[in-house]
Amino acid sequence: MSQQDSNSFIMKFNNYTNNHELAAVELELRERIKKEEFEHIQENKHSDSLWGHSERVALTAERLGLGEGLDLTACRLAGLFHDAGKFGGGGYHKGDKPEEERSVSVFRKITRGKGFATNLIDQVEESILQLYRQDPDQTLLTKVLFDADNLDKLGLLGIANYFVKAGLRGGGLSASVLYKVTVELTYARHAPTCLTTKTGREIARKRAPKTIAFFQQLLDSLREDGLFDFRVKEVNFNNLLLDVVTPASCNCGEQFSLKIKEVPGIKCSEIHLAHICQSCQSSHELRFCRPRIIV
Repeated sequence: MSQQDSNSFIMKFNNYTNNHELAAVELELRERIKKEEFEHIQENKHSDSLWGHSERVALTAERLGLGEGLDLTACRLAGLFHDAGKFGGGGYHKGDKPEEERSVSVFRKITRGKGFATNLIDQVEESILQLYRQDPDQTLLTKVLFDADNLDKLGLLGIANYFVKAGLRGGGLSASVLYKVTVELTYARHAPTCLTTKTGREIARKRAPKTIAFFQQLLDSLREDGLFDFRVKEVNFNNLLLDVVTPASCNCGEQFSLKIKEVPGIKCSEIHLAHICQSCQSSHELRFCRPRIIV
């Protein structure tokens, strides 16, 4: 980039970051999200877990948007509002209405009369709804939003968020949390081939190895300290490699068997994975979206 191009970009970016309408929308959305999440968890303090995620996705969407040549305001709004309906009415995924439709309703309400161009509003709405519908002919903004959302779960920051979420749900470093590392490792393995933009895939190729290395080292450390003996097994299921985290044995001393099936879900094709002890019949089941391999 020449010096002239660099100065032009800095001027445009400064004008963008001084967008007062966008700042007003962000403030109103932040307070709404924090309030509804607080009502959901019913604690005596405000939680900003969802707002933090939304803000990070917005920042990543802007980064991807720069690489893909998109309007930064559209990228930021899509990232900020993509989960705005998650805790609608103080409930989590409450009712039959998809959360993306609630997110779009919130988006319309907060941005109404704020001076945003109609075509920009339409682009952002469509990107949020396309995530739910999984339209085959997605817009580039939808692809950027998809990648930004998934990148927030990858790398060292993704690991930190994994344990923060576990804590919000009342879970510490326990067996139930370690079972779920299966999802993190499987997603990390396939992340570079699941993201939809060139910029997103480049970031994933850098972050994924950090996720894999951390969890492998964590499991090794827990085993060496005599706390938990979980191992990673590579399992091929329906032409998909899964990194299944499983205990060396059941508490009764017997081995676990794995039962895996794939079923249609509301948003995706779901992997249902169960660890079952044939001796005492204790079991643990995981459900997660099958990674969609693109390239």
